[in-house]
Parts: sequence; structure tokens; C-alpha cells
Amino acid sequence: MQYSHLSKYVSPDPESRLVRGVTWIIRELTALVFIFSGFVKAIDPWGTLYKVEDYLAAMGLTIWPNLVLVGVFFLCGIEFFIGVCLATGCFRKGIAILSFALMCFMLPFTLWIAVFDPVADCGCFGDAFIISNWATFWKNVLLFAFTLWLVRYNKYCACLITPAIQWIAFIATGLFISLIELLGYLYQPLIDFRPYETGKPLNEQIETTEPDITFIYSKDGINKEFSMDNLPDESEGWVFVDRKENTSDSDAGNENDKGFHIWEGNEDVTEEVLTPDRDRILLLMPDLGDVSISTTWKINSLHDWASQHDIDMVAAVSGSREEIDNWTDLSMPDYPIYTADDTAIKELARGNPAVVFTHDGIVTWKSTLRAINTDDFMAKDTSADPMSFARDNHRMLLNYSYIYLSVMALLIMFSFIPHLRRAFSK
Repeated sequence: MQYSHLSKYVSPDPESRLVRGVTWIIRELTALVFIFSGFVKAIDPWGTLYKVEDYLAAMGLTIWPNLVLVGVFFLCGIEFFIGVCLATGCFRKGIAILSFALMCFMLPFTLWIAVFDPVADCGCFGDAFIISNWATFWKNVLLFAFTLWLVRYNKYCACLITPAIQWIAFIATGLFISLIELLGYLYQPLIDFRPYETGKPLNEQIETTEPDITFIYSKDGINKEFSMDNLPDESEGWVFVDRKENTSDSDAGNENDKGFHIWEGNEDVTEEVLTPDRDRILLLMPDLGDVSISTTWKINSLHDWASQHDIDMVAAVSGSREEIDNWTDLSMPDYPIYTADDTAIKELARGNPAVVFTHDGIVTWKSTLRAINTDDFMAKDTSADPMSFARDNHRMLLNYSYIYLSVMALLIMFSFIPHLRRAFSK
């Protein structure tokens, strides 16, 4: 009778030590995958949002954008939370069921992705680690088996954080991952897994070979496609409408290898515009139709500030000819506006609009426009140093991670104090 309170920790299996040992290994491996998957997606919520939008477009679904954004934040957070709880043993029974329920959804979903290939890569590990759609499916088959095992046996493994203070771990984990997501969304990802990293030359990312482009021209209300070598004569009434970059199955999923190109009409002007001989501000708008006209004052004042400090400013946007003309009419820009592929713009910097500053051709800092803490760059208290607008993302991540890990370590230490007291009292 005196040992009845221990019964819930003892497996009825005669080989309970083996079962617990296997369960520990499965639990920690599963936790590692969930933590990594949730963290790398939470670091770059814009990238996760773009991937979710790709899925919704492939399925022909239209959902309120703010609801999609909330769903992205929740998905990244819940994956990271499940991983931390598995690693520390918090909420052992409930978290095992939750992880199994998530895999019950993800397994058939990734099977659909593998079979029908609606997107180039699933995005399960963000831009940090890209694997094929079939590799993602088989990874989830293994995770499904692991979580099924945990539903049965996880309750027999001890927890690292005692149940009495697991609520603190719950709050600390929620605050940490939410902060990481907010910083990645409002500013820039705290870790940049994309090809255009801060501190590297932008021109190194530009291919010397011309991309395979199809140009779309219109005449008498009819659109027609032309190759680079067979462009129509605009004097005959043809009007440039758009262009699209052709990709083959062999390079699907390798958008990062395409390079960053900007265009003026049907002419690639990348090398002429992005010369490394001057400081330059790139204003990036991957979806011009979604940019509020209320941002024009801040953008125009940024251009005035740049001109005053001998800094070139150009815009690279993605939008239809009508959207570009409307933007020009409403904003009356003094800076040149070029076009670029929306995927390339999103790879260079997150946000709509986003701002990239280059010094001697080196990507020096990136930011969303709204994260730059000034509404009028021509105000007297605005710094003349463009580096004053930069943020030390790595330092921020290290500081927040140190605080979070310290809290979790203290919780684990407090949880083991009773065990140590009993051990030394014998």
C-alpha cells in the first residue's frame, strides 16, 4: 500500500527497463525533429507564410490573410512547444497525444504533396534544410510510428521538470517562441538561411548567364508569348505586359540558384543598376498591389534623405503594368522603379515593403520599412548614418536564447533538488 503512488511510473511489461530505454531514445529523437522544425520556421515566419500561401493556391482555397498569418504563428509555435515538452517530459500523456494528433494530419498531407507535387519543396524545415517531398513523407512515416509508441509508453518515463512547475516552462516556451516569431515578422529573420546574407556581396549572387525568360506582349487585347530572341516590334502596336521565368523539373526547388535580376521593360539592367561603386538603398515590394498608399510619405522621405547623403535609391517591385502605373500616379516617386521576380525579391529580404542597404556592393543590413523607427527621414533628429538603422539580429537571438535556456535549466535543477536531498539523507 505504501508504494501505490509509484505504480503510475512502473510499466506492466516484464522488460520495463528496455521499454523505458527505447522510449527515452524515441522521445528525444522526436523532440529534436519537432524543436528544429518549429524553430527554423518560427525564425522566418514570412517564409512559412509564403509556403502556406503556395499550398492554398495549389488547392484553390482563399482564406482571410490575417487568419492565415495567425495559423502560421500557431503552427510554428505548437511544433516547437511539442518538441520542448517531449524533451523535458512536460505534460507527458497529453503532449504524446497532441504530437500523435498532429502527425495524423501531417502524414496524409505530406503523402498528397509527394504524389501530386504541388510545390517544389514542402518547407517542413524552412529554408534551413530543404529535402524532397518524398523524403518528407518517409520522415513523417517514422515520426508517426514514434508518436504512436509515445502515446502508449511515454507516461512510464520520468519527466525532467516536476509537474508542479511545468506551467512555468509552458509560459517561458510560449513567450520565447512568440518573441522569435514577432521579431522575424516585424523586422527580419534573426537567422538568415537565404542566399543573400548580410555581410556578403550582392553581386556574387547574380548569374552572369541570362535566365530563360518568356515575354508577354499584348496587341488588340490579345496576349501572346515571345522568347528573348523573337521579341515583337513595338512600333507595330505590341505593348509589353509581363514576363515569366521558365523552370524545368531539374531545377524545381532551386529558386535560390536563379540569381537576383532586375528589369526595365524587357531589358535586364541588373549589372548597370547594382554597381558596387556607391552606397545604395533597395526598396523591395514583392506584391505592389498589397502595399498601402499610406507608406508613400515614408518612402519619399527616405529617398530625400538618401539623396541628401549621396546614397542611390532604386525600387524593385513585382506587379502588373497597371499596378505600377497606379503606384507611380499616386506616390509621384523621384526614384527609379524597376521590376523583378517576386520570388527573388522575397529571397533578398522579407517584408512588403522591405529595405536593403548595400555598401560597396555588400549587403549591410535589411529591414521591413515599418521597422525603421522614423516616420519622416528628413526630421532634424534623424541620424545621418545609415548604419544607425541596422539591428544586430544575432546578438538579439543569443540574448533571448540565453534567458530562455537559463530559465529551463533552473526549472530542471529545482526539479532534481528533492531527489538529491533524498540521496544525501540516506
